[in-house]
Amino acid sequence: MTENSVLSTFETLLAGLSLAPAPKSIGVIDPAAVEELPALVLSVEGASRPGDGLGGRSALMTGALAWHAEIDLANPVLPGEPGFSLLSPDRKTLTLPHGGLVTAAGAPGPLTAPDLAVKVKGVSQNLVQGVPGPNSFSADGATGTLTFGTALPPDGKVEADYFLGQWEQRSARCSGVLRLNVLAADAAAVRDLSDGVLQGLGLSGPAKAAGFAQLAVSDIGSIGLAAAPVAAARLRVVRFRFEFELEINQPDSSGGIIRRIPINAFVS
Repeated sequence: MTENSVLSTFETLLAGLSLAPAPKSIGVIDPAAVEELPALVLSVEGASRPGDGLGGRSALMTGALAWHAEIDLANPVLPGEPGFSLLSPDRKTLTLPHGGLVTAAGAPGPLTAPDLAVKVKGVSQNLVQGVPGPNSFSADGATGTLTFGTALPPDGKVEADYFLGQWEQRSARCSGVLRLNVLAADAAAVRDLSDGVLQGLGLSGPAKAAGFAQLAVSDIGSIGLAAAPVAAARLRVVRFRFEFELEINQPDSSGGIIRRIPINAFVS
């Protein structure tokens, strides 16, 4: 969800600041005891998602997209395609969910260890160019086919990390107000911590983080008493108006599995 990306991106931005006093936690969890202070707690208020028009916005990308796939050896099928097995009857040939594999640099050609990493039940396998032996495999990057030297076990999983040369990228946007609760055991600590956040981000124009098209202070509250369960703590609320754009990469155009479909033709 885009709003979760807003929170995690802002959390990372705050964690990169040199704050004093150093917060014991930064995130979406409210402190439950004074011992957990100081803390920075994030939430999103009044978020909205502007429409992108019919079909949304997407673009065909080329290069090298890092991708991780996991295949259950007890049930090696495609999600949504329970009748299609990714594993050959002799359990030596495994078809990855995608074809069109490239090197880490985005180039076609033979794949080497940095371009394709495979584990079987947590054990790393060796990528070879010739006939594979025990604990090794060969790969056809164009079709996404892996051939192992020995039959794969009946259970466990295969983990594969590889790079795709083509994929779809679409954008999801949202805007709203980001609320920052600054909590500490005393008012001076709240003041210093909140001032440090504002100084680190920039009062009039906060430093942009990846995804934020706009991030600006809209409200700075006074330092008051916090609510239960840390009623003895002090609290200051700072609000930021934001516009956020999330890039979503999906290998819809990467060259997926091609199935043979029987066709009966009739001529009249």
